[in-house]
Amino acid sequence: MADYTQLMNLEKKQKTQASPSLAQKEASPQPLNQPTDQPTSRPAHQPTEQSTHLSEDRTVERPKSFYITLRLDKRLDEAVRYFQEVHGIKKVDRSILLNALLDTETHWTDEALDLLVTRIIHLLTKKLMR
Repeated sequence: MADYTQLMNLEKKQKTQASPSLAQKEASPQPLNQPTDQPTSRPAHQPTEQSTHLSEDRTVERPKSFYITLRLDKRLDEAVRYFQEVHGIKKVDRSILLNALLDTETHWTDEALDLLVTRIIHLLTKKLMR
């Protein structure tokens, strides 16, 4: 955990010290197969796909918050307790549970999102009626 915190602090420091020319380079996309003047932290033998996958699995720098219903709040607490008591996974928390539930490719297809339209309209209507 300390290594992760140190890494995050180093990234923050590098961002604040970045020169405008470096920021412009990062903002403009590089053509494929064209070398850049920035070193990579990836060993030459490590596949690119694995490196990309690892960066996508990193946690956001600061917590994100959103509103949930009281029913969902209770369900999350019950699910966390279930995994802790029944499966003995003591380190599970709400964040881990939500990542496991939501970070599945099938949830993010157009078809899956289309199935949510009615539910979303229902929730928005309830929110407006309050």
